[in-house]
Amino acid sequence: MAIAKINDLRALPSDELSKRLETYEREMLEVGDNPKKPHNLRKAIARIKTILNEGKNAPKKEAPRKKTEAKPEKKKVK
Repeated sequence: MAIAKINDLRALPSDELSKRLETYEREMLEVGDNPKKPHNLRKAIARIKTILNEGKNAPKKEAPRKKTEAKPEKKKVK
């Protein structure tokens, strides 16, 4: 199994990421003779979870504020 690259994963929609996460977690239970497989699966799972959490914790974009009337300039004190 190739390690999933972060840029490739970020291009996927969240429902596809969730499906891959479930698949990788199931594969962790069925580790075969390849000693690197658990390591690669853990990395892929961590990457997917990171991307999913980034979407949840992303700051929400605010609507631009309307400009109000110009405030009078403050007088400078000498």
